[in-house]
Amino acid sequence: MAKDDFDMDFHFDDDDFDPKAFLDDDDTTAAGEDGEDIDFNELDNLLSGDGDDLPQDSDSPEDDLDLSGLGLDDVPEDTDGLEDGDLDLDGLEDGDLNLDDLDFDEILSPKAVRKNVQQPSSFGAGDSDDLDFPMGDEPEATMQEEDPTAFRDGPVEGGEEPEQEEPVRRRERKPAKPARERREHKPRQPKESTPREPKQVKPNIFTKLYDLYIAPLSNKEMLEAPVDPNNPRRRRKKTKEQIFKEVYLPPILACLCLVLILSFVIGAISNAIDQKRLNDKIKQSELDASVSAAAEAEAELQRILTEAENLAANYDYQGAIDKLDSYPDIANNSELLAKRAEYVNTQSTMVEYKDYSQIPNLSFHVLIADPSRAFSDPDLGGKYNQNFVTTDEFSKILQQLYDNGYVLVDFDDFVNVGQTVAGTDQYESKSIYLPQGKKPLMLTETMVNYFEYMVDSNKDGAPDAGGAGFAHKLVIDANGDIKAEYVDSSSNTLTGNYDFVPILEDFIRQHPDFSYRGARAILAVTGSQGIFGYRCNTSYVSTKGNDYYEQEKAGAIAIVEALKAKGYRLACFTYDNGNYRNKNTAEITADLQSWTQQITPIIGKIDTFVFAQAGNLSDYTGSSFKAMYQTGFRYFISNDKSPMTEINNTYVRQNRLMVTGETMAWYADRFTDRSLFDPNMVLDMTARGGSVPKAG
Repeated sequence: MAKDDFDMDFHFDDDDFDPKAFLDDDDTTAAGEDGEDIDFNELDNLLSGDGDDLPQDSDSPEDDLDLSGLGLDDVPEDTDGLEDGDLDLDGLEDGDLNLDDLDFDEILSPKAVRKNVQQPSSFGAGDSDDLDFPMGDEPEATMQEEDPTAFRDGPVEGGEEPEQEEPVRRRERKPAKPARERREHKPRQPKESTPREPKQVKPNIFTKLYDLYIAPLSNKEMLEAPVDPNNPRRRRKKTKEQIFKEVYLPPILACLCLVLILSFVIGAISNAIDQKRLNDKIKQSELDASVSAAAEAEAELQRILTEAENLAANYDYQGAIDKLDSYPDIANNSELLAKRAEYVNTQSTMVEYKDYSQIPNLSFHVLIADPSRAFSDPDLGGKYNQNFVTTDEFSKILQQLYDNGYVLVDFDDFVNVGQTVAGTDQYESKSIYLPQGKKPLMLTETMVNYFEYMVDSNKDGAPDAGGAGFAHKLVIDANGDIKAEYVDSSSNTLTGNYDFVPILEDFIRQHPDFSYRGARAILAVTGSQGIFGYRCNTSYVSTKGNDYYEQEKAGAIAIVEALKAKGYRLACFTYDNGNYRNKNTAEITADLQSWTQQITPIIGKIDTFVFAQAGNLSDYTGSSFKAMYQTGFRYFISNDKSPMTEINNTYVRQNRLMVTGETMAWYADRFTDRSLFDPNMVLDMTARGGSVPKAG
């Protein structure tokens, strides 16, 4: 049978194919040479290359496939050319494989099949990929395309197999060629190890941004798009609008969204912070208000307590009680209630002082601040020694008065002013209530205008070191206290306790119970040279100018207000320091008119008059009295040897006891008999040169 005549197709899967009928003409069981049945399932597994049914003992590629049993001794070992189940015969040498020489009877015999199945080395269990046998889908397809008449003489009708006229001839078995020596299989060379790729760096935010937005700009392929999808080589460059839309617009929109989100978050956080600050501020304000309210309440309580204590110290217990009662919650304040009970109890022990006629009034001229200059003055040294008291002597007198139980009072404390039916003032007495052992006292200072001859030796209108050692004006210091200004012997201008008022103020500050209900002294001034050291008379305009006058006038007004606020009673000491005893009504009227014109605009309307130079009126019914009364005076204080106070329906008269060097040295009994003070313990005889002159 020629090679081209081999046209047999094996349909093992065809239900109509009977291998026994195919191999045995007599429909007997197909058997091998030793009578054993052929197991076609094993053959099918063998030809299909199913590795599961093959022995797995071989470890080397050389034993993967043994074709010696099939008569294919000359198949080359290199099977790399096999692809997709086909057998690549290009690598075979001429004569290695001749289909005419193949004996299919021998190959398909049961013995040969059994031999190949029983030899594991024929199909090794190595890598299944090394076996590429042409038994798969493609051979099956090929078989289906073969003419089925290769096995049948004619068509099958009615599903019956046609009778075969002749048995199938078996091809004579040709002697097998001697097996060629197997080629030694060259050991597979190990694959060259490829260099290890470098470790990739984990991308970060910057590299991602670069890849998204920067890299596309430098990549030409991304910037260009094909004009024709079927021809990628033809490209056209993207327009700026496309680049903007594709590359820039998305991040811009993302950034805008991010900005909006951040703005919302920041705004929300800011609002929350602002709200928290507002709430904290409200809470702090409420706390501050609460603390402030508590502090104000405490301050108000302390203020009321302080004022009540001052009133009680000045013997105004009723005023102190009224002050405590002004506190809105006194019923729930134990401290205030205790103080109120104390004041009520003390008030009940007060003694009424009824004999107001014996209230003494000690009168002083302005005080000498520098005795050495005053008493050594060649012209007036003797007069100063006879009629004046030094600052040190006055301080000693105050202390003795306090120690002896005297309390400073004013006319208002024991004189009540009412109205008659005709509408005129009507004066009457009222009681003074003092603790047991306390006695009322009045003080007066005259000449508190500081005459020029006492402070200005060269008569240039300014105080100088050549003065007689007196203070030259009252001033208000930085603390608001009233002090006296003074030029010492070295021409230094000093401010301090150089006269009556500042010394008395310090003493009352140290001994508040020395003043009855805030009473102070009477300050009497003349007007011809101004008041309280300020040259506020219009006569100075011609010599000093109007500006000087206005300045002096303003200073005088300020001092007047400060003195009134402290409780001082201001009085007229005549306008020209004259003795009204020696003046007629016309002269008194003229003097009072000058006072009204020059001083009243500065000091205001006052009702107290102190007679200068031991003067007095002969009677209080004549024309002179009427002239003074019409000027507005109601309190008349004259000079005498003993105390006296008279309260009439229309006026009040009083005597003052002059305290001078002469009276203390020569008439000490005027003070000792009434237990006012002891002049022997007051007089500074050393400063006075050991003696005090006596008037002839």
